[in-house]
Formats: sequence, structure tokens, C-alpha cells
Amino acid sequence: MIRFFAAHPTAANLLMLIFLILGIMAVPKLQRATLPDFTPAEVQIIVPYPGASAEDVEEAICQRIEDAVDGINDIEEVRCEARESMGTAVVKLREGGNVDYFLEDVKTEVEAIDNFPEQTELPIIKPLGRTDPVASIAITGPMSATDLKAYAEQIKDSLLLVPEISQIDIEGFSDHQIRIELPSHALRQYGLSVSDIAAAISRQSINLPAGSLETRNQDVLIRFVDERRTVQAFEALIVVGNRSGAEIRLGDIARITDQFELAENKIIFNGQRAAILKISKTKAEDVLVIGEAVKAFVETAQETAPQGVRFTLTTDRFSIVDDRLNLLIKNGWQGFILVAMTLWLFFSLRFAFWVVMGLPVSFLGTIFFMPLFGYSLNMITMVGLLIAIGLLMDDAIVISENIATHLKKGKSALQAAIDGTQEVGDWCFILVNDNLVHVWATGFFRRRYR
Repeated sequence: MIRFFAAHPTAANLLMLIFLILGIMAVPKLQRATLPDFTPAEVQIIVPYPGASAEDVEEAICQRIEDAVDGINDIEEVRCEARESMGTAVVKLREGGNVDYFLEDVKTEVEAIDNFPEQTELPIIKPLGRTDPVASIAITGPMSATDLKAYAEQIKDSLLLVPEISQIDIEGFSDHQIRIELPSHALRQYGLSVSDIAAAISRQSINLPAGSLETRNQDVLIRFVDERRTVQAFEALIVVGNRSGAEIRLGDIARITDQFELAENKIIFNGQRAAILKISKTKAEDVLVIGEAVKAFVETAQETAPQGVRFTLTTDRFSIVDDRLNLLIKNGWQGFILVAMTLWLFFSLRFAFWVVMGLPVSFLGTIFFMPLFGYSLNMITMVGLLIAIGLLMDDAIVISENIATHLKKGKSALQAAIDGTQEVGDWCFILVNDNLVHVWATGFFRRRYR
């Protein structure tokens, strides 16, 4: 191959031009991420069961799925959530297991279950994707914990309207709960008991499935929903009423508060309670695009925020990627200039030009092939590219200097290029692959004996 391209410079130049053009065209399509996308190691199974209670789903769906997948190799964990009208199971693969075989085994075992109730729909089986954290926003201000969470929910809804952002979680709060305190003297005054209050709440705060309606085009699930969710709704609940119209409401005899289940589940930031908005990305999204959108949103939200409310960017993964990318570009052009000047000083401008052109051709060619093989520009691949800059420049100098040596011996330019490259080419190839073996061996043994 060395002899062919040395003897046919037009073919070499054409190939170089193709790599340059394809690489430049591939740059906008290259995904930028914090870490590489790992193959998902979890499989999700969703089985709709219209009209069934959570207890029925647990017995008829969850238990049968767990029994079916129990014999599959390399299972680390099986979780199943039973809800009204649906059962959702997640099967986790043990580290080091074969993902492709695992997914097929789960599909085979679940689809072989023949004792699901007739009302269940076909199971939906799919691998779970992974999300990567991009940034976290801390919201602090002079307000109660309940108001702070409500305000954070509003900010979350506003963030989700930004086209670049799709994954947001709120942290710093436990689950909501409505607390109802019943004084004993009030219960005695009206001749009531705690069970009477509980029965009244159950009758007037309802969220129940009511079956399904089958039509020609689709099946419609029917629910009866009259569930009390706020303090005001519970205060208006009628506990005692008579035909004359006299009513006693829950708010008349009870102290009702909206609070969090676990008071200790909170985040303190700069001495104040904070709500944390954790923003993540999917495989198809670009970390730098999301990062710029988050920064712009924080600046706008801070300008319109109530007095005393502050937005602080606490976790900033996209800046790390941006800094590493800038370092990669900086090292690339510095290496390009230094090698060009060195070769120009000791040889000629034409000689230096053709040697240093190997850097942009190699990198743009790599960028073209990266999306084709599912690679993104992330912290790991950028470390590899940084190492490759040094190796590429070292090998370019060694090979070019050896070619110049053969030229001084009186050989023609063609023969000097062939002999000079072949003489040291094998050693350059071995040194590059030596680095690859060391990286591979380190990762292999670390994973094997961890």
C-alpha cells in the first residue's frame, strides 16, 4: 500500500481530500456527551391489566413475571411495581453478562407465560435507556418548604418548554402528605370516632377504576376520580350532615396541614433550604447544546424571580466537556504549528506542509467514522484523541526524518519515500498498538477483578 500511494500521488491526494470533506461534513452531526453511552443493562416489562386493582396486578402479573425470569442466567435483581391497571417489572443484568442474549432470554420467558388473565394486553418488553447528568440548579429563597417545592415545579414546567431540555428531576423533598390532627374533645363533642372520620374521608375522596369501554377503534379506560389533594379540599369535606342542612366539615374539628413525609429529607445550600433541579440528557441529545440552554434559562429566570429568590448552577458537567474540547483543539493547532516550524527549519516548506497535513486528515477522518460506529465526543474519546495527537506528531517526525535521510543518500524522491517509510513504519505501528494494549489490559483486569 505504501508503494502504491507513493507511486500514485493523485490517488493519495484524492483520498486525502475525501477524508477532509467528509470529516468537515460530519462535525455538526457528532454528538457531544460527558461519558460514552453504555449498553443498557436493564430490561423493562410492562403488562397492562385494565380495571384491575394493585393487589390483583401483584398476584396475577408481578408474581408470574418473577417466577418466569427466575431461571435466566446473570440476573442481578428483579423489581416489579404493581399499580392499578398496570404491572411494571425491571430485570437487571449482572455486570459482565451478555446483554443481547439477556434481552432475548427475557422476551422468550415472558412471552411464554400462558396464565395471564384474559383481560391483560400483550407485554411490552424493551431495554431501558440511560440518562447522563448535565447540570443542577439550586433554588433558594425566603419561603416555606411547601411553597419552595411548588415554585420548583413551576420552574420545572418552564424548563421543559425549552426544546433542548427533556429530562428534569426535583430533589430535596420527600413525598407530600396531608396530616389530619383530631382533638379528643372535638370528637367527644360531636360523638365521633377516628374510624368515623376515616370512613367519611374514604367515601368522599375517591380514585377508583370503573372498567373499560370497548369501541371499534380503541379501548377506553374509565376511572371515577374525586380525590382530595389539598388542605382546602380536605377542610371542605363533610363529616356530619342532617336533613335540616346543618353540616360539620372536617376543617371545623381538625387541624389539617400539608407537609412532607420525612422532615429530615432536605438539602441545605448556603445556609438555606434549597430545591435542586437535576437536568439530564438522553443518548440522542448534545450536552453542550443543553448546557447553553440551561445557562440562558438561569439568567432569564433570575431576572424575573421574586425578591430574595436565587438560582445557582451547582453542578456543571457541560463546562468540563467544553474545557476538554477546547484543550483538544488547542493541543491540535499547537502541535500542527510546532511540527511545521521544526520541519521547515531543518528541511523545506513543502516537506513540512505535507507532513503536518497528516494531522487534520487523520482527525477529520476519525470524526467522520465516529458517528458511523456509534461513538460520541466525550471525556473518554477526547482523552484518546489527545494521546493520538502526541503519537501522530511523533511518528510523523520520525518517518519524515528517515525519508530525508534516504534522500541525502542520493535516492529518488519516490524510492526515498518508500524505503524511508517501510524502514520505520513497522516500529511506529508497534508503538501505537502498544499503547492500545496497555489501555485495553488495564480496563480488562480492573473489570475482571473488581
